This record gives sequence, C-alpha cells and structure tokens, in this order.
Amino acid sequence: MAANHHSVDKEVGQLLQIPSATAGDWYEVMGATGIEDSSRKRFNHAFESFIAGSYHRAYKDFVKLAGGGCAVSQYYLGLMHIKGTGVLQDYCRAHLWLNVASAQGHHKARIQLEKLTRIMSPNQVAEAQKLARAWMAKRSKSH
Repeated sequence: MAANHHSVDKEVGQLLQIPSATAGDWYEVMGATGIEDSSRKRFNHAFESFIAGSYHRAYKDFVKLAGGGCAVSQYYLGLMHIKGTGVLQDYCRAHLWLNVASAQGHHKARIQLEKLTRIMSPNQVAEAQKLARAWMAKRSKSH
C-alpha cells in the first residue's frame, strides 16, 4: 500500500517533536554514538537551536556535522526537508540525506527513506540517488 503525502507529512511532524527529556546531551538522547566531543557539542547546539525555532542556525550546524559523517544530523536534515521546517520542502534533498544516513546504518532514516520513496516519482528518486552518489563521492575525496 502506497503512502500518501498527508500521512508522511503527519508522521514526520510527529518525528520532529522534541523528545521528552531535559536539556543536556541531546546527542545521547537521540541514541547516537561515535563522534568526537567538539562535534557532540555542535550537535547539542544545533538541537537547542532547533528547539528554540532557530531553524536556519540548526540547519547550518546539521549540515556541517553531516559533512563529517554524523548520521543523526543527516537524518534530521532529511526530516527538515520532508516537512519544510526552516528550509524549502524538497523531497529530493530529503531523500539524499535519509539515504546517506541509512547507508551508515541509521535505522529510522531507513524507515523514512522507504516511506518517502513510495510517494516520489521514479524521476525524483533517480535525481535524489544521483545527488546522494555525488555527495558521497565528494565527501570521500575530502576525507
């Protein structure tokens, strides 16, 4: 059964809700592991910005972290693009970020990627996959 735009949008809206936890180490709250302390601090700052509604600032920090391989940041970039939270709604960009996070083993990204793919046209999926391949190739050259 194919997902429709409304159900994906509603579910992503629920995913963008803030977890019920006190402020602090949001990176740990999100269940993420494996980044250095400076990146962890940047993630916490990005998430605090997100909570405060400073989506542009959060987006910039998530992009920097995503470039360093932070799958949870890549996941949140995907969600932001699906919903249009602080950025233009763009399913191809959402697919790109969810694809990259999923490739690193981020389970929630894989689930959202599958749902998003069902509502995209074959041309949109092909374009998104092209973007993901280009992003991964560029990242592998710089690291």
